[in-house]
Amino acid sequence: MLADVLLRRAALVARVALDHRPEPLAGLKVDDGDLDRLLQELPGLNAPDRAVIDAIFEQARPAVEAARGQLHLTLSDNDTFCAIVRFAQLTPLEVEVFAVACAVEADPRRQRLVGYLNDDVSQRRLTLFTLELLFPEHPDVALAVSPDSGLRRAALLVAGEPGPVSSAVVAPAATVMWWLAGDRTRDPELPAGVEAVGFAGSAQGMTPAVTEPATTGPAATGPATTGPIGPAGGRRGEAPVAAPRLVLVPGGDRARRRQAAEGVLGNLLSSPLPSSGTAWEALVRQATLEQRGVLLELSGPLPDDAAERVSRTSHLTWALASPEELPLGCLPLVPWQELPVAPAPARPEELEAAFPGLAKKGALDEVGLGLSAEQLELVRRAAPGVAGDLAAATRRLAAGHISAFAPRTRPSRHWEDLVLDAGRTERLREVVARCRHRRTVFGAWGFPSLPSTGVVALLSGPSGTGKTLAAEIIAGELGLDLYKVDLASLVSKWVGETEKNLSAVFAAAEASNVALFFDEADALFGKRSEVSDAHDRYANIEVAYLLQRLERYEGLVVMATNLATNIDPAFLRRVTVSVDFPLPEEPERQRIWERCLPAGAPCQDLDLGLLAQLFKLSGGSIRNAALTAGFLAADVGGPITMELVVEAVQREMRKLGRLLTPEEFGPYGSLVGRGVLGNGHRGEP
Repeated sequence: MLADVLLRRAALVARVALDHRPEPLAGLKVDDGDLDRLLQELPGLNAPDRAVIDAIFEQARPAVEAARGQLHLTLSDNDTFCAIVRFAQLTPLEVEVFAVACAVEADPRRQRLVGYLNDDVSQRRLTLFTLELLFPEHPDVALAVSPDSGLRRAALLVAGEPGPVSSAVVAPAATVMWWLAGDRTRDPELPAGVEAVGFAGSAQGMTPAVTEPATTGPAATGPATTGPIGPAGGRRGEAPVAAPRLVLVPGGDRARRRQAAEGVLGNLLSSPLPSSGTAWEALVRQATLEQRGVLLELSGPLPDDAAERVSRTSHLTWALASPEELPLGCLPLVPWQELPVAPAPARPEELEAAFPGLAKKGALDEVGLGLSAEQLELVRRAAPGVAGDLAAATRRLAAGHISAFAPRTRPSRHWEDLVLDAGRTERLREVVARCRHRRTVFGAWGFPSLPSTGVVALLSGPSGTGKTLAAEIIAGELGLDLYKVDLASLVSKWVGETEKNLSAVFAAAEASNVALFFDEADALFGKRSEVSDAHDRYANIEVAYLLQRLERYEGLVVMATNLATNIDPAFLRRVTVSVDFPLPEEPERQRIWERCLPAGAPCQDLDLGLLAQLFKLSGGSIRNAALTAGFLAADVGGPITMELVVEAVQREMRKLGRLLTPEEFGPYGSLVGRGVLGNGHRGEP
């Protein structure tokens, strides 16, 4: 209504007092008559008859005042327009300008009137020039749409295009118009990953663990300002009374930081740091439309331009969430409070809320309690895709993030597959026990978790003695996927790239419930050398970084090496359990032969005791020899005989570079150096 009466008044003034005539091509040409009229209208020259203008104003005053009164009277209503202008803290004049701009944007008939007032049929939106015609009683109406105005601060208007200031467009953003029409589609210019914090299901039932009382920043020279997020009350999702203007939330994981921010500021829009001015405008506009504060997820210091935007956008409350404390020099110059958040695993009640019925199934102690709050949120989202299986959803955490550097193994081996003496087997079981009972020892019992609650196992011994098998069994016992780190893709000749790759591996592993396996660990964990050139210096930096990252890792790491003496002593101090894997003795070799020849294989007169006695092989070599004998037998179409097994052992020993003598083959010494295969086949020379 206000837009209509203002447009009618301005049109009458333009037609009667300024002698404007409707011209279809207005703005597209300027003839002599147009030139004369324009010269007469310039301020300070031939001014129009003021008495005529005053008469028009006097006639229109009752309608204008009534429309203004009705507009401001309805601002306490609960409709969308009123909620937006209240939340954006607009001045009365800004409200009127915004109402007129929205009305013009919504109706082509009003747009034709605006084109007439602009004296340009191609300019059908309000400009600073037309605002002065519509609001002559406010000489400073241009300030209502200036860069420092509430409308620009809240990004409710479209960004200005380069050109004359008086011709700058004054129009609401398209997202605003759709929002007023009832379409709640979010702005397409928003940064990727924007999420609402405070809707049901996003963080329900989770309470952050704050390590200490909130502290007020040094910039807080006065009381903290409060953004009008909603009525005070204390219900979840509403801003408490006297909520601070800015909250810093360092530490913990992403979910706990969100919970802490929501607990202080109420409903929030969580977003990564916008990368462009357009994205910033969209974020501020969307938060204004949804009547939320903004939580920025930071991975480093806040850039200067971002700090300036936070300072200027005074109608919003802000939270800056980061893994570490932010430097003071990067903070906006506004009052702030800090809420350090401690890392805290998912609690039983949170697991039960995400996966109802877990407590009855007794599954809480098996998998879920090792999850962080952020991991639990990801697992909850994955639950429908895995039929609500908590263990399966947990295994999906790392998929796609770590596989570039560490292929996944889903354990399928068991303790009976490992042939090892009782003492060493017991130490391997200790690794499982330490992983299973970390929460009890470090949590309920209060033992200090220094440097972390992670478990590091070192398996050393010759190749083929069962180190990889042991790592798979340990992971299987804990219900974890095993990721074998590929050193070839991890180590880079470029300075700093190895550290980046290591960081990616540990970050992905921390975001999931997996076991990391470093084979040939001495290649990464080797002793640091004396610095004689730049290569030595950077190599030592890599080792130092890996040690620091390993100390902070909260999961299971299994390292395997052929030479434990090559491992840096600093890593050995971090090792939780160390198990050496010697070559198997005769009884163990016989047991390995028995396991490597399946019951369904056609064996004939095999003397496994003699094989164990004659050939001092590792478990891996025995497995290879048994497999080779099976293929040799299949090739000749007969059973697996001692002759074929001895031939297979001979080939395996040659592959290992061992010198073969007839004496060590005992009664089968005559087979050394010649083939034993019939049917036209020859043995390897």
